[in-house]
Amino acid sequence: MNFVDHPGAAVSNLRAYSIQDLLSMERFFDCVSSAVEDLLETHRLLPRKVRYVADIQKWMLSQATLALHFENTLDPTRPAITPSDLVRYFGKTPAASKNTVLAFLMEMRHYSFVEPVEVGDRRRRGFRATAESEALIRRYFDIHMRALDLLDNGSRYRLSSAEPKLLHHAQPKMTRLLFQRTEWWHPPETIATFVKSDAGSNIVHDLVSRVPKIALETDRLWIGPVSPTELSRRFHLSRTHAVRLFARARRDGLLGWQRNDNRGDCWIAPQLVHDYRFWQATKFAAISQAVHDVSVSVADFIAQLRME
Repeated sequence: MNFVDHPGAAVSNLRAYSIQDLLSMERFFDCVSSAVEDLLETHRLLPRKVRYVADIQKWMLSQATLALHFENTLDPTRPAITPSDLVRYFGKTPAASKNTVLAFLMEMRHYSFVEPVEVGDRRRRGFRATAESEALIRRYFDIHMRALDLLDNGSRYRLSSAEPKLLHHAQPKMTRLLFQRTEWWHPPETIATFVKSDAGSNIVHDLVSRVPKIALETDRLWIGPVSPTELSRRFHLSRTHAVRLFARARRDGLLGWQRNDNRGDCWIAPQLVHDYRFWQATKFAAISQAVHDVSVSVADFIAQLRME
């Protein structure tokens, strides 16, 4: 199947959802659970590669870098990946300074996620994403395609598999949509406690994934034994960092244990779960909108060509 042979397939079961649409759907729990399971499995399989995007700032830098890369790939007149263009991409989003961006790109180059290219000005450092970077972002993209398909028995993942360039068009649109949503890159303190910390996204994913699908509305949601030390090993964090992260969350009333020594069953606050699901709905709404818009525009373009 491809866009050209089957333009109608491009918009079949590819509905765009709003945040409230998603939060009102019973299947959204399964959608998020599927994505979290696959994201955490990706971390288990590729810990060194994905730990560099396990906080919100590096996530944004990574997505913006790939967005510039794909936009330039589709249209060489668009800006390539340079520190100044990456800073400009963020606009008024207070994500990073030029020095932070440059340090990030140097780190990505060290791990072979980007490679240098000439950009027509020797004073500017230009980069492009490597095949390894493209493979990782495709893995991330397809995880969310499969998860969204659980909502409506859609064909997003099938379309992505048949049309690899769907990613090139949809990822930049998804990224720009999320950059417009303050609640994504500046989440409530319940979420920021985790996602503004190194590998904290993995920890909050893990904690909320333990909450049963049908949880009673109580002051505390019990999720069984949770060991900060064990999670630090699993997510390749220093034990000190993990202990501090959990201590801060405990101080803020986001979680706790039956005993003061962090032993026994653990509980998390319903507000954390509520805010987490809203945060995830923000992401999934942007992704669903991006895929829908790209698919519709491509299908319309092909249909118009056939009428001429």
